[in-house]
Amino acid sequence: MRRLALLISMAFGISVAVCGCPDEKQEEEQPAEEAAGEEKPVLKEVAEAEPNEKTDQAMEIKDGCIVTASLEAAPGEKKRARDWYKIAPAGRQVVRISASGIAGEDLNLAFLDADKNDMTTIDSGGPGEGETFPNLTVDREVYLRVYGARGGKGGAYKLTVEMSEPAGGQEEEFNGRYSRANPLKIGERVQGYLGAKNDEDWYLLDLKELPTGSVLRVDLTGVDGVRFNLGVLDPDRRPLMETKADEAGKGIVIRNLGVPGTPESLYLLVKSDWVSAPKPQKADRTFNLQSMYSLGVSSEAGGDDLEREPNDKAEEAIILLDGQKIRGYLSPPGDVDWYAIEVERPSLLSAELSALDRVDLKIYVVDPEKKDQPKDFELVKIDHAKDNEEEKLTNCALKPGKNYVRVEAAWKKVDNQWVKLAENLDETYSLVLNLRTDDGKEEREPNQKPDLATPIQVGQTLRGTLHPLRDVDFYKLDLSGQSGPRDTTIECTGIPKVDISIALLGPELDEKGQPKTIETSKKGRGEQKEQIQKELMPGEYFIKVRGYPASESNTVDQYVLTVTQP
Repeated sequence: MRRLALLISMAFGISVAVCGCPDEKQEEEQPAEEAAGEEKPVLKEVAEAEPNEKTDQAMEIKDGCIVTASLEAAPGEKKRARDWYKIAPAGRQVVRISASGIAGEDLNLAFLDADKNDMTTIDSGGPGEGETFPNLTVDREVYLRVYGARGGKGGAYKLTVEMSEPAGGQEEEFNGRYSRANPLKIGERVQGYLGAKNDEDWYLLDLKELPTGSVLRVDLTGVDGVRFNLGVLDPDRRPLMETKADEAGKGIVIRNLGVPGTPESLYLLVKSDWVSAPKPQKADRTFNLQSMYSLGVSSEAGGDDLEREPNDKAEEAIILLDGQKIRGYLSPPGDVDWYAIEVERPSLLSAELSALDRVDLKIYVVDPEKKDQPKDFELVKIDHAKDNEEEKLTNCALKPGKNYVRVEAAWKKVDNQWVKLAENLDETYSLVLNLRTDDGKEEREPNQKPDLATPIQVGQTLRGTLHPLRDVDFYKLDLSGQSGPRDTTIECTGIPKVDISIALLGPELDEKGQPKTIETSKKGRGEQKEQIQKELMPGEYFIKVRGYPASESNTVDQYVLTVTQP
């Protein structure tokens, strides 16, 4: 390589150690090209200046050009060959740097700042593929190392360097660390590239002028082929929330970001998330060198009754008071809103969740001991309505302490896959939680299985509700203390909308270990009473109450269940 550079220099009688000093005649003969309505300068092709294996030998590039270069073979199996360049424009420039591929060689681009501190490394392509950094902002010189794999065979490549004046409203790379975050103000928009698999763009959002009580709206537009990941971090870089686009090419909107405390700033972190990749890889991060995303933040008055993100986890749950009404946005897709309510004594919880246009909502009451589990965490799940329909919860038994409710979109099947794609950026749902003391006169949900049955005694009257759809209520009747057989009457009043049936089970078990059915009553219609009369021996029995048809429930009217003995 050194001999080749010397021969070229002698042949043309010029030094090629500095790109950006083209021959005037040749420059006049090259036609100008236009792109996007602007003249694009024609890049002169120059030869690589060797030796350039060290930073102090780096070939200096002051203007846009195409460097015809060759990477030597690695000096050993565990070593790499490298070429150094110093990008040193006369003034502040945005530089696009591309290295063409070398057959069989895995090229990398590593960047150091003017003080030779590591900035970033670009390694998005595989063997034979090129690498590009689309928009590096250079104030002072930047060092570039082009290198191959350990033990690589090297080969010829071209390094294309394009320079342009900085454009307003665009990110300034390198901003891949919090210490180099680009400043961003509320009301501003900025464009940027996710130009490599490992590209991360940090922004420091100024909150000094944010009115008290306001919430933030963060909008990130999508680009083809990239699944975005958007993070929000406090000034100490502790994650406040992280959300992902539901698929590649889609943007992200955080509709109502609350700001905890009174910080003067927040960090926003834009990067690509993992997507499925061809074998042998299972997943990969993607990038787009042609299209820019747009990121913007705006503010609006929140109000005391508006939920604030993040509240996607139990520890972030918004505390509600008995009877308090709160409004919430369900956005982005997959959003989960957690709420907590303090209970002083055993209580029964009811809840009303309003309809939300285009979204099928569901509500969970979470077992406090299972709140951190990814599944099987619920005491009760209500999901019987459809999109734009309200959900109601009745008679959920809560123990003293902090209890949790979560609101989210229901799953739906699209193209044979279960997904959560629903969101509504423009309208809010409303949620009201109501408590009443558990006085032992009502059923306690959940009681849909014998092992969850609500206890009932001879001579006792209990009220119950058949909701949601296909609700089944079990009651446990313990007659173990009887001295012998006793005539027993079980009665259940009817309710509007739903036809009630009752069944007596136990104490014998079937082959599955469940109580056997002794007798049923399903004679009445509407508000007519159901009754079972039976001589019962000592033992444990269960009473099963359910409604028909399965497409109906009743949240307003309660049935009355009684057990008597003469």
